[in-house]
Amino acid sequence: MAPTVIAPQEVAGPYVSEAATQLTAVTFTAMDATNGNKITMPGRRILIIFNNTNVAAQHVTIAASNDPYGRSAPITQLDIPAGGFAARIFEPVGWEQTLGGRDLVITPESVDVDILAIPL
Repeated sequence: MAPTVIAPQEVAGPYVSEAATQLTAVTFTAMDATNGNKITMPGRRILIIFNNTNVAAQHVTIAASNDPYGRSAPITQLDIPAGGFAARIFEPVGWEQTLGGRDLVITPESVDVDILAIPL
């Protein structure tokens, strides 16, 4: 099956009028451990935050293509501590799919890993 799509969530920027909503409420989404997950990067950097709601460490694997800075391998089974968080900023270069799509493909160990994607 196709990976489950995770929609990035835009948040309030640095120059928000006092008449507007000052903070953005965000929602973590449970990840799909069976089919994996896909986030289409908006052509700029994106902050990914993982939340492990399990009482044991859980891991995620993030597919990658080579980047111009020397990284040539995906992130494979990176552990997130029990009840903890992990985060990383991604750019399209090096993380898009080998056929050129801007999709970030992430597979968690279990549904106990939640995700939040924020375009920067």
